[in-house]
Amino acid sequence: MGAQKLFFSDSPSPTGQAVIKKEEGPVISVGEFTVNLQGGAFLKTSIALEGMNEKSEAVLTAKDAFIKDRINTVLSSKTLKDMQPEVREDLKHELITQLNEVTGNQVQGIFFLSFVYQ
Repeated sequence: MGAQKLFFSDSPSPTGQAVIKKEEGPVISVGEFTVNLQGGAFLKTSIALEGMNEKSEAVLTAKDAFIKDRINTVLSSKTLKDMQPEVREDLKHELITQLNEVTGNQVQGIFFLSFVYQ
């Protein structure tokens, strides 16, 4: 598992606990995806990934085909209900978990640069 720098904020969070901030990693665009959702709807989205550290960029680039395949597989298994804004964070977490399986835990974030469903 890769090491990650963590920073502690001097100001407490609203709950009174210290806030842990992660170091930002490199952001790599993986492109646009158009998939048929379960139930006949479709999704068109552009996705970028945030790597864990500078070494992640090389790993993510080398695993591009595996990453795109896993994204297509996850997205095409979803329904229109799974695309709603209130559950989109769940989709992000699922994608990060799936992508970490194929990249050896090199993904810490995912960004939907565009997101259109119908």
